[in-house]
Amino acid sequence: MKKSKFLLFVLFMLTLNACQVLKKNGVSKSQLAAYEKEIKRLQQKFPMPGLSVGIAANDAVVYAKGFGFADIENQTRVTENTPFRIASLTKTVASTVLMSLVESGQMDINWKVKDYYPDYLGTCERILGYFNDEMPEYSFLLNEYQPKRDDILIKNHLSHTAENTPGDKYKYNGFLFGMLSDVMGTATKTKFDTLVNRMIIDKLQLTHSASSQIDKAKPNVIKILAKPYIVVENGQFKLGEYPNPKLNAGAGMVSTVTDLLVFDKAINQNVLIKKETKEKQFTPYKLNDGSVSPYGLGWFTQKYKGYTLIWHNGWQPKAYSGLYLKVLEKNLTLVLLANSEELSSSFDLGKGDVLNSEFAKSFLFIFLK
Repeated sequence: MKKSKFLLFVLFMLTLNACQVLKKNGVSKSQLAAYEKEIKRLQQKFPMPGLSVGIAANDAVVYAKGFGFADIENQTRVTENTPFRIASLTKTVASTVLMSLVESGQMDINWKVKDYYPDYLGTCERILGYFNDEMPEYSFLLNEYQPKRDDILIKNHLSHTAENTPGDKYKYNGFLFGMLSDVMGTATKTKFDTLVNRMIIDKLQLTHSASSQIDKAKPNVIKILAKPYIVVENGQFKLGEYPNPKLNAGAGMVSTVTDLLVFDKAINQNVLIKKETKEKQFTPYKLNDGSVSPYGLGWFTQKYKGYTLIWHNGWQPKAYSGLYLKVLEKNLTLVLLANSEELSSSFDLGKGDVLNSEFAKSFLFIFLK
């Protein structure tokens, strides 16, 4: 009898402590339940085989859960620790690495790209020629970029303002952003994969992450990587193809919602870069005419009902997608990862408005009441 009473007391204290944590971090059980209900509804509306969801408040993980399948054929379910290709969420990591190198004096965002990119003109010409001849649907990635100019700076690639006259306008271009990994490699004489492993993954002990799908140091992570799927008729799925397995500054990293929330905590607590450096990243980039873009240095940034939203989406067509959304004033973060493109493909997020995403809009409606 005494043992039963003791166990009941322990359960009571654990429940009380959990409730206090939720209350302390400003998130209620009813809000979490409401968003989970929305996730289930939206996963039906925008069919995706697997989805992992993580929410942190005041640097504490208050929700982490998987839905659906990482591997339909083998009926392997998604969990909060299922690794996904995170697509362009890689840019948030790459920009953090780059800005850390700036802090240490190894780089400067005002350097000219051409001075730190191997065979710069020749490479641009060859790639554009290949696009025009073999993949004309992708020629837009370089046909407005003018590598012969002498004024294209690292910060223009970092802010998506490198095309035509640098700094004149914002235009999201993941390909040009991806070139920054070569720039970092040249500046530091270190492979970008090594920088990511050393400065992010190893430093933060991200045990479920890998710098890329070909990271030989993380075979256990790659082994359980969620498979990519394509939506076919009647909401069914067929196995897709893995994107380019290599890492660059624009895409390629492998991670989980729980590891990304560890990264998020490090960002919030200025572990990886200084507060003033982070604030530069989060500040909308000022264009040549004095107006501002929806993008800072590696992050989208916008206002919503008096709150500052810092975010990024990821989209690898017919493969993977993701959303990483921060509400600065609430110290509240949402991370979503999916093994199909539906978290991004329907919402045109490259234009810079996260409210186009029904997943983001539902989250903000529920948690910012």
